[in-house]
Amino acid sequence: MTRFAFPAIVGTMAIIGGACFATSNSATRPDVNPNTVAVAVPARAGAVTGTNQNSDEFIWRLLAGFAAPVKPTQPSPVVFETWASDADVFSYTPHWPGPNEPKKFQRSVLERTSGGSSAGPIDVSCATPGNAAVGGFPTHGTPTPCIAEEVKRNRPQYDYIVNNNLNTQAGLRAAYAKSFQVVMPTEAISVKGDWVPVQTLLQWLPSLGSIANIQKLYYTNTSGGVEYALVSLHVSSRQNTNWVWGTFEHQMNPGRCDDIGCYDTFGATNPAIPPNRTAVNTQYGACEKTPQLAAVMAQAGLSAVWNNYCLKSTMVDYTAPDGTPYALGNSVIERIVGNGTVAASSCIACHVYASFGSAGTTLPGAQAMLPYNPTGKPIPAVLDGSLQFDFMWGVLLAPPPPKTQ
Repeated sequence: MTRFAFPAIVGTMAIIGGACFATSNSATRPDVNPNTVAVAVPARAGAVTGTNQNSDEFIWRLLAGFAAPVKPTQPSPVVFETWASDADVFSYTPHWPGPNEPKKFQRSVLERTSGGSSAGPIDVSCATPGNAAVGGFPTHGTPTPCIAEEVKRNRPQYDYIVNNNLNTQAGLRAAYAKSFQVVMPTEAISVKGDWVPVQTLLQWLPSLGSIANIQKLYYTNTSGGVEYALVSLHVSSRQNTNWVWGTFEHQMNPGRCDDIGCYDTFGATNPAIPPNRTAVNTQYGACEKTPQLAAVMAQAGLSAVWNNYCLKSTMVDYTAPDGTPYALGNSVIERIVGNGTVAASSCIACHVYASFGSAGTTLPGAQAMLPYNPTGKPIPAVLDGSLQFDFMWGVLLAPPPPKTQ
């Protein structure tokens, strides 16, 4: 029995890796197939339920809140770093972290599934990404170049998952048996950040000059005695039924606007930056802030380093008004750490398949959508026999029952 409801009309599936926008000069782009036909358009801002803001403004205002320092006299930690990690949530002993707990990095769920295996612990040490060459990311050096990922969920989302016993496979199995519909609270927010050790960042971007300069330009923090710089952020909010999605990148990320461009109608004085079609992994310059965003950031007490972070775009729907699928991807999270694609990525079209079956695990067909790179409206048959986990792929990390002796 199918346990979900979707619109009857199913949109186009874009499954072409990283090259939806090939042009006549694509021969100069090693990541573009010249025979590829454009099947998606860049995601743009849309309406946000219960507000008069579009999604660009809404996501920026969220960032101003969760990137504010916990203590006004100290630049770190910031608010989202005090939220629960996936290891705190998806555990038989879940807990809300205390004020001095260390960071909990994890292997990217997208990278795990793209590699054909979902095995392994949640928390792992910083590791060399599988698609480093796509972004010109170094693969050799001392220390070994790596990217660490961190997922944080705010208190309303943590409480909902834990209080409804949705944090383990046993709890999910019980939820399925009673046809429990997972509907997280409107206040739920998730943040996924990718961090690079400052020594590796200097190797990746020698023009930065020194670690001292990195500390002036990037938000940094320390874990396990290693200083990391934040290079990318995904943000999702349950303010809309299908969530509100946004992705941020540091302005120095090589190829930040490659493939789909960068769009920000609220925070950037230049609201639309087209992709460079003649080269790959180029620099797109600073994303100068508008007076209205500058005022929001100042009121929140954000450190000056956050001026160097750029909104790539936001997404609130599967498709453009004419039915063409929307694409939105991050040059680090999807392209370098994930499976090498940006122009064939869609936050909403991927996360809609987050689900669980009668055994409390995600069925193979739904899990296969992660490396498949779906865009456009969902395919109902993929979720036949599943209950949705309200767009959150953390469901994959729910631990199985403990083994008995």
